Amino acid sequence: MYPPFYGYLRQAGIIVTEARLNANLRLDFEAIEAQFAAAPGGVGLLLCNPHNPGGTVHTREELETLARLAAKYDAQVVSDEIHAPLIYAESTYTPYLSVDPRGIAVHAASKGWSLAAIPAALMTWGPDAGEALARYDSGKHHGPTYWGTVAQTVAYNECRDWLADTIVALDRNRHLLGDLLAQRVPGARYHLPAATYLTWVDCRELGLGDDPAAVFLKRGRVAFNSGPTFGAGGEGHVRINIATSPAILEEAVSRMVASL
Repeated sequence: MYPPFYGYLRQAGIIVTEARLNANLRLDFEAIEAQFAAAPGGVGLLLCNPHNPGGTVHTREELETLARLAAKYDAQVVSDEIHAPLIYAESTYTPYLSVDPRGIAVHAASKGWSLAAIPAALMTWGPDAGEALARYDSGKHHGPTYWGTVAQTVAYNECRDWLADTIVALDRNRHLLGDLLAQRVPGARYHLPAATYLTWVDCRELGLGDDPAAVFLKRGRVAFNSGPTFGAGGEGHVRINIATSPAILEEAVSRMVASL
């Protein structure tokens, strides 16, 4: 999962446990139910939909199963859907609130339109999430910036063509990276993302230890995100951002090769 989630939750005094994805980077409902059942009191689940770093797009059937489990254990699901604009053609994005009226979803234009430096976000509440909304309203929160609100509104309303062109370019890059790794770093197992501009690469067969990103940085002077920062199961992995030019991706893989 996205590393800052851990810090934000712990800072708020919340006990964090993990329900790891399965080997195919999909939701493991046995693991989720086990955590729900073991929770000492109120329980919630923070979902990435689509998933970061795996690039998984959860199916409607998967989300319906999650919603049933949440209802069974009176669990509050908060779905981070910041990567929802970046879905490739073979997949279908399902908004979590379309399957769970008790849910909460969080959106922003910052990933789809590269507006992270001009922050703004949207929280949306299911029709049956009134109690959670009341608790939220009773607290103190920062509002979005003025320019962030303007930029996000323009992105959603006027920049859909730009987004479509960007997805075409990212689609080429996700396949290019897979081809380059298969040809030049065959020990790296690449998970082709169904969404986002972030890719998850299993480097355990390369013998670079738990944090291969540190090795690639030291030996090859190429910076990737460190797998262990994403929680249990991240050991031996790196996250690679493909929102760049094909030439830079080729250079990055060349530096990986030089590190081995």
